[in-house]
Amino acid sequence: MEYYIFDEVSPNRYAPFLELPDEIDLIESIMGKKPQFDYLPIEMEAEIDEDVVFTDIINPGVPLFSPKMKTALDELGVTNIDYYPVNIIDEDSKDVLAEYYLAIVTDIIPCLDIEKSVFKDTALGQPFISKFFIDEKKTKGLNLFRFHNIPGLMIINEEIKDKLSQIDFEGISFKHTDEYHRKG
Repeated sequence: MEYYIFDEVSPNRYAPFLELPDEIDLIESIMGKKPQFDYLPIEMEAEIDEDVVFTDIINPGVPLFSPKMKTALDELGVTNIDYYPVNIIDEDSKDVLAEYYLAIVTDIIPCLDIEKSVFKDTALGQPFISKFFIDEKKTKGLNLFRFHNIPGLMIINEEIKDKLSQIDFEGISFKHTDEYHRKG
């Protein structure tokens, strides 16, 4: 089975600039922890200009999925995402500009194929993963998950990638994991 990094197209110079509200803890969200919100929908203020494009994934540190993306993933049987409604509002007028869902992926899977992956050392001698491969036997059969060794990455399998690729989404990226290269 092949695996892909699932994210927004980056860099996305037309994405709105969003401030994460205080109640969204970036690290806890990435680690799949259930957030506690005083009220829903969450409001995120945006700086807007005429070039802003609201794509199907916006990632201001935590992924925001459009209703279209949420529906597609639901229909494909992806059940390990907790969704919280988000209204993106104009910071000046306070008008609702777009509706999204904060997507908290609840499974972080340690599935690194150590034999195939490439490790290098930083200038300080600290090892890091410069190129990685997924060991399918360790994925627990999940079709979408966060990668334990680099939890900022959402990973999807080839089956989900192929089905999502048939839908007319805007601004999403499926980068094969063998295209990941990190420099120390």
